[in-house]
Amino acid sequence: MALLSTMQSSVMSSLKLNDLIKYNMEKISFVELATFCTDKYREAHSSNTNSYAGTLYVAIYEDNSVLCSKTPHVLRDCDKCILVHRRDTLAITNSYYWYDIEYIDEKGCVFEGNFGNGFSLDVHASGQYWNQVMCLTYNNTNLYRCKPPFEDHIAKIWNLYSRLKELSSPTEIKLIAELFQKDEHILELEKEIEDFKFSNRLLEEERNQYKELLDDVKNIVDNNTPS
Repeated sequence: MALLSTMQSSVMSSLKLNDLIKYNMEKISFVELATFCTDKYREAHSSNTNSYAGTLYVAIYEDNSVLCSKTPHVLRDCDKCILVHRRDTLAITNSYYWYDIEYIDEKGCVFEGNFGNGFSLDVHASGQYWNQVMCLTYNNTNLYRCKPPFEDHIAKIWNLYSRLKELSSPTEIKLIAELFQKDEHILELEKEIEDFKFSNRLLEEERNQYKELLDDVKNIVDNNTPS
């Protein structure tokens, strides 16, 4: 009986060890992958006229929450990630920032901003070199665009993409994207109105304080003037 128990315990330990080995083999280190991609990008852009200038690491978790950082530590427990590389490029006599995007999916596959099924994310100059915009597109149709700093917008972009990828028709995708941008614009207008109201309140309070001060000065003058 003791021998049987020992054998069973040994088998169970072996199974647990195999499961652990399998888990470690399947678990993707996004920190290592992202660091490798960043190193390769830095090597490719290391000249005086085209030099690496930094990377924004965007961690995307299983619940689709997003966290951004200038360092890759945020990728430790993520489900997928986006790397926004930045390079300083000399155009004639002026230097401008250019951006390149890499997307690493849940399987550890690396793509140049391609989310799959027609969706992609890229950054390009709009009109002038200095006017860099990030765009979420579907089959080359722009769905959402924003200017730097991209860390202020990328969570909204991923949220929009997460909704759109579940839709089946291009018409639905375009409609939802338009509604998303209109809602965002309405929120911005509401904030501007609130800011305007707040500024007006401050001005009114300041005006009232000056009025009270003038009244006090007038009372002092009146009380000290010989009749």
